[in-house]
Amino acid sequence: MNRIDVVVVGAGPTGLFLASELALRGVRVTVLERLEEPDPTIKSGSLNVASAEILDRRGLLPAAEEVQRRRLAEANAFTGGRTNRIVRELTAAAGRKSRRFAVVGHFAGIMFRHDLIDQDDPVLAAHTAVANGILVPQHDLELLLGEHCARLGVEIRRGVEVRGLRSTGSALDDDADVVVETSAGDFTAGWVAAADGGRSVIRKRLGIDFVGTDPELVGYQAIADFDDPSELRRGWNWTPRGIYTYGPVPGRILVARFAPQPEDKNAPVTAEELQAAVRDVTGVPVTITGLRGRATRWSDNARQVRTYRHGRVFLAGDAAHVHSPFSAQGLNLGLGDAVNLGWKLAAAINGQAPAGLLDTYHSERHPIGAWVLDWTRAQVALMRGDERTAQLRKVVGDELFGVPGATNHMIALSSGILQHYDVADDATAPVGSIAGDVELKSGARLADHAHDGRFILVDRSPDGRYADAVHELADKVAYTADPAADTASLFVRPDGIIAWADVSEDSADNADNARKLLDTAIQRWVG
Repeated sequence: MNRIDVVVVGAGPTGLFLASELALRGVRVTVLERLEEPDPTIKSGSLNVASAEILDRRGLLPAAEEVQRRRLAEANAFTGGRTNRIVRELTAAAGRKSRRFAVVGHFAGIMFRHDLIDQDDPVLAAHTAVANGILVPQHDLELLLGEHCARLGVEIRRGVEVRGLRSTGSALDDDADVVVETSAGDFTAGWVAAADGGRSVIRKRLGIDFVGTDPELVGYQAIADFDDPSELRRGWNWTPRGIYTYGPVPGRILVARFAPQPEDKNAPVTAEELQAAVRDVTGVPVTITGLRGRATRWSDNARQVRTYRHGRVFLAGDAAHVHSPFSAQGLNLGLGDAVNLGWKLAAAINGQAPAGLLDTYHSERHPIGAWVLDWTRAQVALMRGDERTAQLRKVVGDELFGVPGATNHMIALSSGILQHYDVADDATAPVGSIAGDVELKSGARLADHAHDGRFILVDRSPDGRYADAVHELADKVAYTADPAADTASLFVRPDGIIAWADVSEDSADNADNARKLLDTAIQRWVG
C-alpha cells in the first residue's frame, strides 16, 4: 500500500477537523474510523465561541448558522413558544443587524443570566460575529466537517478497526515511518494522529500514562420516549441524588447521579437502566417506552496524558484528555487541539517548520487541557446533593453570578475566548490571545482572509511599512493593508492566535523596534 503522509485515527470532530487542516495544506491524509456511519448518538449540544470562530476562519460559519436556525425552530416547537432564556436570546440575536455576544451554557447547572451581561465589555465585544452559529450538536458538526473533508479530498475509511501500530525502524522515532495495523490491512504513514476517543487504542498500545482522578458520578444522556414526561422539569434541576435536565428538544434527557460505576462500563445502555437512573434522581415515576438512537453512559473520570507527542504519534481530543461532558468542554477542547496541531504538522511535512515548532503543540495545549479538567471537576463538586453544597451553590448562583463583572468573566472563561499562549518573549496584550472579530475598512473581516489557512498580516501603518516583511512569503502569509491610526497592526497564526501586534507609539525608534519584533515572530512561527 502506498505511503500516506498522515493517518488520523478517529472520525469524530477532532479527527475530521485535523484531517481538513492537513489537507488544506496539501498533505495526503487518510482517516480511519471504526464506525460504518457517523454516530447519531446525542452528545454535545453546542459549540463555545472559540470553536465557532474556528469554523468561521475556515468559511464554515454559514453552515453552522443554518444548523442553529433549525435547532432554534425545534426548541420553539417543543416548548410551544414558551422558550427558555437561551433560546429567546439567540432567537432575538439572529434577527439583529448588530451582533451580540452569544451567552450559552452554565456552570454546574447554574445558567448564565443574559440580563446581567455587559455587552459593552471589550473582551466580549471582540467575539460577537459567530453568535448565530453556536447551537451545533456534535452529530451535525460531524456531518458538516465530513462534507468539508470531502471537498478537500480527504480519504475517510469507515468500518476499519485499528488494532495496533509499529515502527518500520527500531522505535517510533523521528527517522522511521509508522505502520498502523487494522482490520483492513496495514497503513504506512509518516505520522499518526490518535483522535480515537477516551478509550484510545493507540494510547493504550503505546502504554502512555493517563493520569488524573477517579469518577464520583454516573451520567446518562439520550433522546427517549416517555409515557408521561409532564412532571419532569425543564432546565437544570438539583436533587439529593444528583442533577438532571430535560429538553430543550423533545425527549432529550440528561441525568447524573452520585453512585458507584457499573461493573461493565462498555455494556449498551438499556431503556430499563436509563429509566432506573431517571426515577432515582428525579423522584418522578416515569416510564420510558423507547429510545431514539443509542443512549450514552459517562462519568466524571478526569485524566490527561503526560505528553501529547510520542515520537511520530500525536494524541488529540479525548485520546489525550477525558472529563465530565458538562458545558461540552470536551468537543471544544478537541477542536482547539486540532486547529493547533494541523498547521504545525503540515509545516513539518512540507519541510517548512521552524526548529521546535512541533514541540509547541504539547507546550501550548497541555496547560489548556489541564485547566479544563479542573474546570469540570469544580462543577461536579458543586453539583453534590447534600445540604451544605446546596448552600454553597446558592451563594455562587445568587451572590457571585449576580455580579455583572463576575458573570462576564465566567462566561468568557466558559466560551474559550480567554485562552492564551506564550508565543513571544516579554509579550504584552493582545499577543498570545485569540484574534476574535477583526473588521477591516474594506468591509471584510480577518476571518474572511483565513479560509485557506495561511498566516495573516494586517498592516495598519499609514505607509504600509510592514509589507516588505512578508513579500517573499505570499504562499504562507496573506497580507492586507488596512490603515488605521488608532488600531494595532496584527500578525495572526493559522489557528487565530495573535503572534505579534504593533502597539507602540508612531516614532522612528518604536517603529524600528516593532519591525524587529515582527521579523522575530515571522522567523519563530513561519521560518
